[in-house]
Amino acid sequence: MHRMLINVPEGYVIDHINGLSLDNRKANLRPATIAQNAWNSKKRNPRSGYKGVWFAKEKGLWRAAIVCNRKRIHLGYYKNKTDAAKAYDKAAKKYHGEFAVLNFPPFSGRDFSYNDPNPG
Repeated sequence: MHRMLINVPEGYVIDHINGLSLDNRKANLRPATIAQNAWNSKKRNPRSGYKGVWFAKEKGLWRAAIVCNRKRIHLGYYKNKTDAAKAYDKAAKKYHGEFAVLNFPPFSGRDFSYNDPNPG
């Protein structure tokens, strides 16, 4: 269905910008290479809770790395997983651009965590 909504060049796939594959609004669709579509997967390390971050037992530190063009790029070792996740985010913006999935995305829209008795 989503292929009918936007023109996708040969060799490209449809990427759902917000990561929700059932959200086929035209504004949420864009053409992407297979690699670009893989970059914005939301997979997280279950131990760290962050993308691109895991604990390196041999060093006793948190390690950050990113994959670009099928190569893992080491970003460093960090005392805490939050700093490692921030290093990943910086690299994701550099290497993946608009297709980057960030551990700490900028605020985008209304915060629904507070139950306002008078919404609107």
